[in-house]
Amino acid sequence: MSELKHALEKAGIEGGGGMKKICRICKEPLKDDKFDTCYRCSQKNRGTYDSLPSDYLSKLAKGYFDEKGYLWEDFLTTMAKDVAKSFGTKLKSHQLRRFYGHAKAAEIRLKMTEDWDAVNVDVKKLEPFVSEAKGKDKIPQSFYEFIEKNIKAIKKRKDFEEGFMEHFQAVVAYFTYHYPKN
Repeated sequence: MSELKHALEKAGIEGGGGMKKICRICKEPLKDDKFDTCYRCSQKNRGTYDSLPSDYLSKLAKGYFDEKGYLWEDFLTTMAKDVAKSFGTKLKSHQLRRFYGHAKAAEIRLKMTEDWDAVNVDVKKLEPFVSEAKGKDKIPQSFYEFIEKNIKAIKKRKDFEEGFMEHFQAVVAYFTYHYPKN
C-alpha cells in the first residue's frame, strides 16, 4: 500500500480519503485541484525575467532625449512599465527604494549646491552599490542592468535631472502598482 501512496504523491496527489492535489513547488495541499501550484507560489514566480527588454536597451543607448531635447515619452510610459515588470517579485520594494533614495538625495544635493561634478560622483556610486547587491543575490539581473546601463547613459546634468530621475520615478511608480506590498 505504501508504494501506491508514494506513486500518488509523486504524481502530485496527496494520499488518503480526499485525494487532494499538492503544489508542485511547496508541496502544500491545493485549495483548487485545477491548478498545479498554490496561490503563494504562483505569485512568487509571476513576471520574473532575466534581463531588460531589448528595445529598451537600444533606445537608452540613443539617450534620454529626442532631437528637440525633450524626454522620450515612452521613458515615462510603456518602457517604464516594461522595465518595472522585468524586475518581477525577485526585487523587494525596500531595495528599489534604497537605490531611488540615493539618487533622490543626489538630486536634492545638486539643487542645493549646483555642483554637478561633486554630485556626479555620488550618482556614479550607484554602480558599485548595485554590484554589491547583485553579488549578494539581493536583486534580479534586470535591476542590476537597469542601474548599470542608466548610469552609463548619464553624461551631463540634464541627463541626470531631466532624464534618469524622471524615468526612475516612473519605474518606481509602475513597480509599486504591479507589485504592491502585502
